Amino acid sequence: MATAVFVGLTTLDIAYAVRRYPDEDSKTQAQNQFLGAGGPAANAAVACAFLSGRTPALITALGEHPLAQMIRRDLDDHGVAPLDVTPASGRQPPVSSIVVATETGTRTIVSLDGAEISAPFEAGQLGPLNDAAVLLIDGHYPELAIGFATAARKSGVTVVLDAGRWRPVHAELLPLTDIAICSAAFAPPDTDGSPDQVLDRLRAHGVRQAAITRGGGSMHCSADGHRVDIETPAATAVDTLGAGDILHGAFCHYHSAGQPFPEALRNAAAVATLSCEYLGTREWMRHLPSRPPRT
Repeated sequence: MATAVFVGLTTLDIAYAVRRYPDEDSKTQAQNQFLGAGGPAANAAVACAFLSGRTPALITALGEHPLAQMIRRDLDDHGVAPLDVTPASGRQPPVSSIVVATETGTRTIVSLDGAEISAPFEAGQLGPLNDAAVLLIDGHYPELAIGFATAARKSGVTVVLDAGRWRPVHAELLPLTDIAICSAAFAPPDTDGSPDQVLDRLRAHGVRQAAITRGGGSMHCSADGHRVDIETPAATAVDTLGAGDILHGAFCHYHSAGQPFPEALRNAAAVATLSCEYLGTREWMRHLPSRPPRT
């Protein structure tokens, strides 16, 4: 089975679990802590690596900073092969600080999104696409996203767009996208943000299949013009950090394994729901019934 390629943001995530959000200007003893690589593309790649037993490529910006070395070790430990497009950079990679309120299952994130990092695209970076069935782009590094999506389209690799909130680069990425998995906050400027208008706009840009996630609610989906709602499993959420990213990575695995669009979405939603029952973006792996051996 071919593997997957992920293009986009990698951060260092530091998450603290507390019962409820701290008061302003106070000190709080955390119940638990998570430290590891994060960001949409990185979390998706880790999920895909775990589920598939294969080694996906992560095209991202890391550099030489000591914190980047921590990120690399974590990615390596979880079976992801990073291709660093800024290997000589001494800049600190983006760090996300997260407070998880376990009583409500909500989280607050303070972070930098890498917008000030220049991540250049070069044709020599495209090697991982040779063995890929699917490419996921999160749009955080526009030059990389457009370059890889263009090349994937030419070579017949399925392009999956992780669309959180509308970014100007989406105007260029949508015509290059085969499958878009969007958050409820994704609203192109010529829509009112309603699911039907968003799905119509995606189809007008040539997106064949699309889904709009709504946290723990059902997903609004469109496949070649046919609309359907896909229910997601019920769960008691402890931490929703990275759940959408994990859904995207799981979807890429199931899609690469040949599952039809609705089935791949349902299975990916089950994995993402499981991840919400535990702190951080890794603990769910200990509780999944089975996984294939790494190849």
